[in-house]
Amino acid sequence: MVKEVKKEEAADYLKQAGEFLESAADNLNKNRLNAAGFDATQSIINANDALTIFFLGKRASKDHREAIQFHTDVVRIINDSAGRKIIRDALEMRNTAGYLGTSVSKAVAENLVKEAMKFIEWVKGRTKLGENTNNKSFK
Repeated sequence: MVKEVKKEEAADYLKQAGEFLESAADNLNKNRLNAAGFDATQSIINANDALTIFFLGKRASKDHREAIQFHTDVVRIINDSAGRKIIRDALEMRNTAGYLGTSVSKAVAENLVKEAMKFIEWVKGRTKLGENTNNKSFK
């Protein structure tokens, strides 16, 4: 079920994305690879929510297919699909990192954190959210 959200709340979702990214980086540094992978994917999901709220006034429910569909709807609006693969891969990896009992390798965890940083920056560039924050994850 779709969640209607006020556009003004998009910044809150982007802030959460930054917090999960910081947690992912911390977990990676402490060699907690599954937690790093899960937090990195959550940061991407929150950033995608910020993107879709900003442009569509809605975010996906727990159904990840909705997240992909809303992302695709935004891509049509902004004519920029640079983040599409990142969100799709993150949603697939979320199942692996959090639910399937499969361990995340260091290389995969590092890549997820890198992709999360890239995705958040891409969302910021498209929405202009987070530009005036002191949160270090947005710098």
